[in-house]
Amino acid sequence: MDAVADTHALLWWFTGSRKISPKASQVFEECEKGNCIIFIPIIVMAEALSIFDKKRISFDFLGLLEKLDASDNFILVPLDFPILKDMVNRKDITELHDKIIVSTARHLGLPIITKDSEIQSLSYIQTIW
Repeated sequence: MDAVADTHALLWWFTGSRKISPKASQVFEECEKGNCIIFIPIIVMAEALSIFDKKRISFDFLGLLEKLDASDNFILVPLDFPILKDMVNRKDITELHDKIIVSTARHLGLPIITKDSEIQSLSYIQTIW
């Protein structure tokens, strides 16, 4: 199942954290096997860089970039006009990063791999956790 990844899901998978759910982990494993595509909004990578810079968790940011770049099954999604236009209507999402991630998923018509309860509570988006 193709999906959009949020920041924590991506970092928890990449670092092998026990915080990631079995269902979310399975989607990442299927992606690595070439059975689906995980789309990563560019804001997720910017947020990951910020977490790396602040040393809030220890991980190899350049290694993550190389892994994503070498894969045909992880696709970075830029913030473009259609996504920005959708963001205007996301009044029910308070955090800018989440607004971009949700609008990206809506634009692609895909669920979001996320533990975020605010995103999970949205009736117009499917989530995986």
